[in-house]
Amino acid sequence: MRLVVTIEHHFRRDAAGRVFPAPPSIVDYSFWQRYLDVFSEVTVLARVGAASDAHGSPLRGDGPGVAFHDLPDYLGPWEYLRWLPTLRRRIREAVATADAFILRVPGAISHLAWRAIRKKQALFAVEVVGDPWDLLSPGAARTLLRPALRRLWSRNQRQMCREASAASYVTREALQRRYPPGPSTWSTSVSSIDLGDGLAESEKLEARIARLRRSQGRRGSGEGPWRVGFVGMLTNLHKAPDVLLRAVVRCLQAGLQPDVALVGEGDCKPEVERLAARLALEGVVRFLGALPSGEPVRAFLDDIDLFVLPSRQEGLPRAMIEAMARGCPCIGSTAGGTPELLSGEDLVPPNDVGALARKIIEVVSDAARMERMARRNWEAAREYAPAVLIQRRREFYTRVRELAGRGAGVSSLTGRVPEAL
Repeated sequence: MRLVVTIEHHFRRDAAGRVFPAPPSIVDYSFWQRYLDVFSEVTVLARVGAASDAHGSPLRGDGPGVAFHDLPDYLGPWEYLRWLPTLRRRIREAVATADAFILRVPGAISHLAWRAIRKKQALFAVEVVGDPWDLLSPGAARTLLRPALRRLWSRNQRQMCREASAASYVTREALQRRYPPGPSTWSTSVSSIDLGDGLAESEKLEARIARLRRSQGRRGSGEGPWRVGFVGMLTNLHKAPDVLLRAVVRCLQAGLQPDVALVGEGDCKPEVERLAARLALEGVVRFLGALPSGEPVRAFLDDIDLFVLPSRQEGLPRAMIEAMARGCPCIGSTAGGTPELLSGEDLVPPNDVGALARKIIEVVSDAARMERMARRNWEAAREYAPAVLIQRRREFYTRVRELAGRGAGVSSLTGRVPEAL
């Protein structure tokens, strides 16, 4: 059975026809194995541009059983509008020959595919990995179309979830509240994050705890600054690195001496670097760029004292779970599914610089609290062990295959073919 999956990431195709994820994306061929465990063929609907000789990724995106149906590699709403006729045509071509559909939402590509699938009168499933209302919140996106797109995408996502034959959410409750499944929709909760072997050994956790205990009274003790870490793509400001930098200024004013390291790459990185310069944070903030997944990221997390991710928008943040798995004390925002990961006392509202600064100072001033945070986070991350998630995902994809096998032409909501938009 041939499955079409939509995804919003960018990819590159070289002269030999091979497809590679475009940095900072890390979605390579291994990502699609979860679908190949149930479906014989996977066709990826994604933006694919031409690869230069130095395309920046050694990882293949395609491979046996996985092919890409290339869409124009547009950037931003104005290019989207320019390429819209081509996007519609290319998506209709992919939809016409597929047997099953999984739309990863939010995203413009998923919305276009949804319309084409409705015209085909076919069933479809959704994987809800984020919230467009937060994704397009003030400060997270910079376009004159932001308010209109925010309302449109949120409305469409609610309707897609109601009409889907099956829905999988990366959160247990947060996304379900805003985008509930329909009365006839089979739904489940499955994290999109697989820790693999990322859970720290208990010995590493205890070594961190010992370090935290030694740090009691570090401020002014001569033992060096607090090491604060951030990991997130800088293709936009959804992860709020700018909020973190402004909070660091307030920490310095309060007498705290942090050493802040940001891991991430993307178009907004120069902007964030300029902000750090304007805030006179040279020598306090370091930009490490992108780190390869796996051991380099784990080594970075093992070396920091506190992980901070003050996101404006989230589904369920991979970076936060990876930090928790290494036993990091973590501070996050109340956006998306983050409250399902952290204790309420470790959260701050999005876009609240003052609250974030106060929370950082509050946490690092209490080594016993940091120890409790480290132990709790490590235990909570065990839920994302591969064996647990593989079983849940396979159940969802098997249900999608079964529903698709029952034939097209029936609306999962009403038993009737829906009218085309």
